[in-house]
Amino acid sequence: MKFSHFASIISGGVVLILGAILIPIFNYILPIELAKSLTLKDNTKGLTAWEHPMDTSDAYITFYVFDVQNPNDVLQGAKPVLVEKGPYVYYAGKYRTDVEFEPNGTVYFRAPRTMVFDKSKSKGSENDTFTTINVPLYTIMTMIKNHPVADVIFGEGLKLFPNITMFKNLTVYEILWGYEDPILKTIKDILDALPVPLNLPIKIDGYFGFFYQKNNTDTGLFNVNTGKNGMKDFMFINSWNKETHVPYWKSEYCNRINGTDGQVYHPFVDKAKRMYMFVSDLGRSIYLTYKKGVQLEGIPLYRFTPPPELWIYEDHPENECFCVGDVCPHPGALNISACQGGAPVFVSLPHFLYGDYYRGLVEGMKPSQEAHDTYIDVEKTSGIVMEGSKRIQLNLAVERIEHIVETKNLSTLLFPVIWLDQSANINEKGIKQFKQELFYLQISIPIVAYCLIAIGSLFFLLGVIVLIVRKQRSRRLRASSADAKLVDEKSPLLSDDGASTSSTASLSRPDNVAA
Repeated sequence: MKFSHFASIISGGVVLILGAILIPIFNYILPIELAKSLTLKDNTKGLTAWEHPMDTSDAYITFYVFDVQNPNDVLQGAKPVLVEKGPYVYYAGKYRTDVEFEPNGTVYFRAPRTMVFDKSKSKGSENDTFTTINVPLYTIMTMIKNHPVADVIFGEGLKLFPNITMFKNLTVYEILWGYEDPILKTIKDILDALPVPLNLPIKIDGYFGFFYQKNNTDTGLFNVNTGKNGMKDFMFINSWNKETHVPYWKSEYCNRINGTDGQVYHPFVDKAKRMYMFVSDLGRSIYLTYKKGVQLEGIPLYRFTPPPELWIYEDHPENECFCVGDVCPHPGALNISACQGGAPVFVSLPHFLYGDYYRGLVEGMKPSQEAHDTYIDVEKTSGIVMEGSKRIQLNLAVERIEHIVETKNLSTLLFPVIWLDQSANINEKGIKQFKQELFYLQISIPIVAYCLIAIGSLFFLLGVIVLIVRKQRSRRLRASSADAKLVDEKSPLLSDDGASTSSTASLSRPDNVAA
């Protein structure tokens, strides 16, 4: 069959145009399909997945404790020598409840979390013991240190409790979930005996633990955008406990609740822009910036991390309003005493990552960006966070307190007690569901479009090349034919030799005849 260059050019052009048209059509359809899939509304798969995130993801909270090796030396002013123990891993089942949609395109909800110890993933048990600073004792000392009489009375009262020291041996379970503390128990009994109850900034019931009474509870009532009014501010937190600002910091900017909860963002993430996250445990919003591209099961992701300057106050006016009182921390720490009822608690990244000054005051810190930095891995088109870890270290600010003998030789430092890693990762079911509902849509149409463009271009160019070759061949054939015709017209009927012979023969023939 003879190849038709005209058919190739026409069909190639049609296929090329079809492929080119598919791209803007896809760019128009994709946001619509994403909005349909992600927008929260009654009786949709998106709402079911949002209410029950553990169906498609696995979440854990991993704890590490710091075991003090030289408590007696610390009381004499020596650097604490610390050894990390752990991990102690808890499965953190989370779901959303009390869901109430509002006519303005927002939804109220709570997100309780249940933690269950996972022995198979842990290195040790909840009954492992370690030595740490006596957090309740030192907290009380700090809260009364500026009172003209209370600190003296407390210092004298400690002499009645010879077994109460600045350091305690506790189990992992006790430091996390609570234990009865003799000092707190005594204070509670005194408060209960008062004829008029005192309005204290923290609840005192005789027990202490960093997560005491926090298992099977939520962190508050949230209101977020559902996507009904557009996806630009999808899942953006409008209020927390019916408030748009927290009361802990120095300015409206720092008190503003800004961002999402860090689990999902608006579609079409721009890696050049900051990603904001409200962290209720810290009582503030933070931002993250793009670090690098990563992949998960063939899905390209953007990794965002909090930049080091988030923890720097000097020459960073936007951070100065997070300073408590007139003194800002050194780089690498945040004073959260304002949202802890006045307890001298500072947070940092684990092992004082980005906190060189504080790290130099203790022994045993081994910071690593890979192991200790916070990050989220976001699928750029949908805005869904596929993997993430929020890592925080809890430190107690310690110093010498006048009138309290036990502290007279203490060095001023941040004392690491525990650090935790709150991680969430999409599981196999979630990856499969994401690929079926969103990812394949993202890649299939562009692949088809670019294949059509490639095939159309190939046929179009092939047809053009064949057309050019055939025209050149036809031109050469016409030129060759014309040359041949010209030669035929100029050539004699007989050659020169033949003509002479014939002439001679014709002239001599009569003579022969005559003879």
